Amino acid sequence: MIKLEYLPPPAELSAFVSAFYLFETDEANFEDLERADIAQFRVVFEGEGEIIFGDGRCESFFPVTLMGPRTKASRVVVRGPARAFGGGLLPAGWAAFTGLPADKYVNSLIDARTIFGDVVLETAAQMAKMTRLEDMAALMSSRRERFLDGLAGVPHWFVRAVDQWLETSLSPELKDLEEATNLSRRQIERLARQIYGSPPKLLVRKYRALRTANLIARGEGDWQDFIDQGFYDQSHCIREMKEFIGITPSAIRDHASPLTTRTFDRAELKGRIATLSAQT
Repeated sequence: MIKLEYLPPPAELSAFVSAFYLFETDEANFEDLERADIAQFRVVFEGEGEIIFGDGRCESFFPVTLMGPRTKASRVVVRGPARAFGGGLLPAGWAAFTGLPADKYVNSLIDARTIFGDVVLETAAQMAKMTRLEDMAALMSSRRERFLDGLAGVPHWFVRAVDQWLETSLSPELKDLEEATNLSRRQIERLARQIYGSPPKLLVRKYRALRTANLIARGEGDWQDFIDQGFYDQSHCIREMKEFIGITPSAIRDHASPLTTRTFDRAELKGRIATLSAQT
């Protein structure tokens, strides 16, 4: 049994959290791919495991873990039965929640206690007694003061500009972002690294692959349909998919693993979560 359930955040957290989720498995040993994604927080109730990042580094999950943005597909290894609650931290959410420069924590795990103290374990203990994702999300939402306290340090105008830029096309032009922000390329790159964890060119590649994979998984196209939108040819599309998703376009359509398949279900929350999150 493998279960991955999604729930949209309340309106007051929609700028910070992409979606809450509950993962459960009764398998003694579970291993699967996770695509390059935004930052995450995860609360492990049962089981233990680690993540093997794209560069081969292996890091173990903490009882409450913060995961920086990922720039490559990774592999998660779980010794179960396991149950974990989590949520995706949008760029504004990472900035408000942690106050940390995202580029210093890409492809890495952080013990949440080092930032928030042992209070996170008290919240985790309360959640562990719950069985419904809705109740866990409600408890997390009741702790929203952490997000609100960090509002002043978030350049929301820049996040909106970058998100809209990435949404307009699979291969947006950097000059359009310069015009939208009235910033130089160097200023844009510095802020993008700080808030998103990556420079604009890498963000374009990552989100192009994620959005294309989502469309293929949902039967809304194949790799040939996206050649004129940033992929030079089939081999280029395959390389990008393997780097950011972990599998080829044909595997996404025909042979995706149970966890990979379920991660695309987040798109069903379209209209209730951030646009980029629904597209990926």
